[in-house]
Amino acid sequence: MLLVTILLIAVSLTGEFRGVTAKSNGEQTERPPMFVLQVGIGEYVNARKWAGLRGAVTDVVEMRKLLEGERFRVPTANIVTLIDQQGTKTKIFTAFQEHLIAKAKDHFEKTKRRDAVVLFQYSGHGSQAPDADNDESDRLDETLVTYDSQDIKGKNFDITDDEIFALTAELKKYTDNIVYIIDSCHSGSGTRDAEDARRAPTRTTVPEPVAILPMQTRSGGEKPADKSDDSVLPPGDDYIVISAAQAEQLAMQKYCFEECGSDKEPVVYGLLTYHLIDELRNARSDTSYREVMENVVRKVSAERPTQTPLIEGDQRRAVFGSLGKAEDNFVPILSVEASSIRVRSGAIQGVAVGSIVSIYDKAVKRFDEAEKIATGQVTRVTATESDVRLVGPKRPLTISDKAVIASPDLGSMRLKVLLAAAEPSSDAAQAINDRLRRSFASTGDPRGVDILADTTVSRQTGRWNVAILKDSFSKVFPKAARAEAAAPKCANAGSNNSTEREVYYITGSDFVPLFNFCVEAAGDAQNVAAELVKGLTHIARYRSVQSVHNKHSRLADKVSVKPIRLRTNTGAFSGSKNCVDGKFVVDRYEPVLPSLRGGRYPFAPGDVFWFEITNNSPYDLFISMLNLRDDGSIKLHFPRNIDGEKDGVVIPKNGGKRIVNSDRCRLNGNGDFIEAGALRVSANAAADAFKFIATVSKIGWDDLSYLEMDPIRARGPRNETTSLATNNEWIAVDLTFEIKK
Repeated sequence: MLLVTILLIAVSLTGEFRGVTAKSNGEQTERPPMFVLQVGIGEYVNARKWAGLRGAVTDVVEMRKLLEGERFRVPTANIVTLIDQQGTKTKIFTAFQEHLIAKAKDHFEKTKRRDAVVLFQYSGHGSQAPDADNDESDRLDETLVTYDSQDIKGKNFDITDDEIFALTAELKKYTDNIVYIIDSCHSGSGTRDAEDARRAPTRTTVPEPVAILPMQTRSGGEKPADKSDDSVLPPGDDYIVISAAQAEQLAMQKYCFEECGSDKEPVVYGLLTYHLIDELRNARSDTSYREVMENVVRKVSAERPTQTPLIEGDQRRAVFGSLGKAEDNFVPILSVEASSIRVRSGAIQGVAVGSIVSIYDKAVKRFDEAEKIATGQVTRVTATESDVRLVGPKRPLTISDKAVIASPDLGSMRLKVLLAAAEPSSDAAQAINDRLRRSFASTGDPRGVDILADTTVSRQTGRWNVAILKDSFSKVFPKAARAEAAAPKCANAGSNNSTEREVYYITGSDFVPLFNFCVEAAGDAQNVAAELVKGLTHIARYRSVQSVHNKHSRLADKVSVKPIRLRTNTGAFSGSKNCVDGKFVVDRYEPVLPSLRGGRYPFAPGDVFWFEITNNSPYDLFISMLNLRDDGSIKLHFPRNIDGEKDGVVIPKNGGKRIVNSDRCRLNGNGDFIEAGALRVSANAAADAFKFIATVSKIGWDDLSYLEMDPIRARGPRNETTSLATNNEWIAVDLTFEIKK
């Protein structure tokens, strides 16, 4: 299973919320109650060999603070939290029945409304156990591991997916707003830092049922048989399931230092929960689960490329039944100078130098209510404050105005690099340091790399983004060494093809080689350093482009991008049949609908498709599309460097449409395509990411072409820069494709 990520606008807007829930017809109802059961287990009895999870308790504690706070205002009495030794199987089931089910039932019987919001949050180890009722294709039940799972007498007290389904079936009698947040593994791969993953060993015994459960815990024929093997619940529209990772992936932890206000000891979260809480802090009454999870998936995948969170269910629903405030969270302005301001938001809130800031009038309560009065870029960051250089303010600002941190800018992100391959005093490490300093001193390029000096402290995950490691080729690329996959060609490849030769490679914090990039360790230290620096700057550019987004825009939900699959009756595309009078023609157009599971769009290798973009905003918009490929390359697909497109392509306001890359085609003398007017999923099913950027100001080919990069092993990036901070309105948001053979 491979993924293609497409970035487009998809934000739902509904009525405003002020202590009531607004229906689409304007009728208002009372605020529904929310009942929460949290389970955070980082320690397990009788399981000394299982990895402790420092972040599991943090997950539920910080989520509780958020739910009780001003954003959602859930009464303390409505939240039950079980931590570590409290999280036995019996106590969890008792709380589920007596708190979640009983209170949802009581609300339903008193009001005859099925609108109570029910949340079950679990952070801890996940596992698998033998399937007791033959409803799993892999003959394994997915399980949540309780504090007393590893019984001293050999019994297993995991909670199975069948039991969760039975509890859910009971809940569904009384409410339609059921949400599960599960930050654990249910299966996994051989990721190298697996000791930090939320996965316990696969269980060998069938879990013991809970005697107090009055319903059948084994589903028999009642539970749908098409449940995915990596899921604790079958897909369904009547509940939302947010889980940390896909099948074959591990759910990892997040080590948070300066951004969490800690200089020495990290604050540890589940990676999913850390970014989910961050997104929920800004959730309004009209924010959908899809909006939240698009940003969560983008952030988690950028940090850990081998982990992709999932969401199942009707993603169009408003988060927590529209309990969020109608107003957006704005950042206070602390001081105002002639061309700059200082805001109360810093590294703890995820602000970095180069972040784009938008400023609104003091009377504005929502980002989409009025135009910005100024934009700017962050020039300096402390733990809690940031200095912002203003760009073209429309009027003098005051401390009563409001600011919001919109997005990282193109090229603003920096890499923190750990030189774990050698001691800092070694020739190779010194050469890399020297070359980096010379490179950025001469170009002034704001993209860049920071080499961490204190390798002892820096080895703690969270201090660094990527590391340069050295090992034998066979250990870095085991499948290639076993001839199970094509061997990556190192940047300075020589004649030595031994699988035991030493290579340098660049890894993310999951210790998986990025883009299969490697450099032969043998050879001149300066040449080795040059290739590694090229790889680092390439990855910095790639991640910077990948991170650009802007959920705080008046263009939200005003631009739609639809992927359309193109078909021929013969199954094959040819120039003579499909290029007629310069127009690309097909027999059938198939709009591709997202799957229920995760909202991903199904495609297969070789599929031919294009995108139809519709502009329902009150502005004429310039559209650009970047293709971020899994080999580390970036291609500017649109606009192209051709007449009629190079200076920018406008999609008219109020319903204007455009096909990308256009529907025109050209043939050579042999009747073969020179320009096909469509895109094709690569035959090897590579993972690609398409980023659509819609702007009100002109952006043409010249403005973005500098971002183009060949595959990472070919060359480094060019030094030109551009900024979205000068553009008054723009947006780019995430959506996912799934490619299956």
